[in-house]
Amino acid sequence: MNSLRFLLVHKETQRAASITGVLSKANHSVVRTAGLEEAADALLIEKFDAVLVESDFTRQGLADFSAKLRTISSENRFSTRVPVIVLDSAGDLDPCCDAVMPEPIDPHALTQTVLRLARAVSSVQTKEEAARDAAAFAIIEVKKFEEQVGEDPELKVEIIDLFLEERRRQEPEMQAALEMREFERVSRLAHTIKSSLSSLYATRARYHAQELELAAKQGQEESSWAFFSALKADLAELEPELLNMRTDSV
Repeated sequence: MNSLRFLLVHKETQRAASITGVLSKANHSVVRTAGLEEAADALLIEKFDAVLVESDFTRQGLADFSAKLRTISSENRFSTRVPVIVLDSAGDLDPCCDAVMPEPIDPHALTQTVLRLARAVSSVQTKEEAARDAAAFAIIEVKKFEEQVGEDPELKVEIIDLFLEERRRQEPEMQAALEMREFERVSRLAHTIKSSLSSLYATRARYHAQELELAAKQGQEESSWAFFSALKADLAELEPELLNMRTDSV
């Protein structure tokens, strides 16, 4: 069975925990939010194969959420829009959503539904597609990074030094894990460095780190190596930019 990443939007903590447990046993990963606005925020920084939404949200709320998804997909240049699946025992398909799944959830049926809706959303992009999309991102968005640190030179230097130290440790760790085909470990390391790159507004490297995380999570060896190579090139280009910024701040 394909391993997929779901964003679960559910108000009831106990019911959400039950759904998460069922999907986790089927080797899927789940991130839960309690509301649609929070879910939209999560989609800005993470990539999911599908969004699962409880049926208690209003039609207008779902319509607004679907509109936000289209905007997020466009702005982030995702190759496919993330499908929205409503968990509804009545089986009534809302026009704002892509499919309805009855409860209790059948993980196999859910997987097939997601694959049908998104045309194998668990597969990563080709090298050519990834290179094309990555080229649209900056090595580092200096203005946004400086706004984040409040133009505090000491904080800027601290963040840069911490990242460079982590990068020099994480990069060889990822390579060693890939050589040993420890894809789960690669995925975890890629997720960690992705978070650090987000704080730097190093958008191109963050893009490749995210694709590496997903490829490794799905055990796709060739794609994992390709995205790791792209990430290494990004980091090699990013480091002198950071060192220049550091010098200017000292």
